[in-house]
Amino acid sequence: MRFSKTELKVLWQIAMGNRQVSEIALALNKDKSRIYRILKSLEKKGFAALKNGVITPSGNTGLNILLQELSRQPNIIESLSGCGIKLFTAIIEPKPIPKIIKETGIKRSTAFHKLKEASRNNFVNMSEGNYFFNGKIWPKVKEFLVELKKHEETVDKRVPPGSVIYYKNEKEIVFSTKIECDAMFTGFSAYEKFGIKLLPIDHTYYLPKKALAKQEVFLHSLYRAEKEGDARDFIFIALFYLKHKSELKGIKHEIICNINKILQGEKVKYYPTLDEIKERAGVYDIKL
Repeated sequence: MRFSKTELKVLWQIAMGNRQVSEIALALNKDKSRIYRILKSLEKKGFAALKNGVITPSGNTGLNILLQELSRQPNIIESLSGCGIKLFTAIIEPKPIPKIIKETGIKRSTAFHKLKEASRNNFVNMSEGNYFFNGKIWPKVKEFLVELKKHEETVDKRVPPGSVIYYKNEKEIVFSTKIECDAMFTGFSAYEKFGIKLLPIDHTYYLPKKALAKQEVFLHSLYRAEKEGDARDFIFIALFYLKHKSELKGIKHEIICNINKILQGEKVKYYPTLDEIKERAGVYDIKL
């Protein structure tokens, strides 16, 4: 999630108790029409609503924490604006720059600029090539980032309530639900199309609707297996990988690395054994 400086300044004013558009416009020296546009943007993000001329912040736990911190230290606006929140959320757990860029989609030059800027006020530290958010100095901001991440991982207006989200960005989303959806089957729900028929208890979907390549379907099954950690899913991923290995060689993922270890005779904790994979491979006439 991204916030402009003006959006954060409006939230700061809300935190300071200003709940009228005219009050905020005067405090920020902005036209009321600009404040109305900002409030509409904040409403779309689920952070505030305007009703009968009064601005009401949402009951979102993360927002409440952010408002508390903005009321105390409005100087954090500079660091959080733009790609700041998205970047800092990605490094709640330490990560090297290539992984940060891959996970966030932020341009390398932009990420380095923001990290350098954030280092000046100790928002970010670096250790052994990994960047991480400095929760010791900014514990409340980290608490906000953690709550925001939980919210983004579980809630999205594009999917039915109760769906499990495995991957998403502004353009696409992969999720599962037992509700029939106007979306594309993907992951394990699309394996049958490529020769491995399954009977799932729910379906994995992809939006926006478009024809999905074999590599995309496989990658989406990796997203689900990574989150759920079900050994049965690892078996079916191994079968799909074995059946289409020549076309999937370019996909790099920890699950694939572990499956390759098993295929070479190693044992990997929480993963199926080689014998279990061989047994199921026989059902689909797949040779190891």
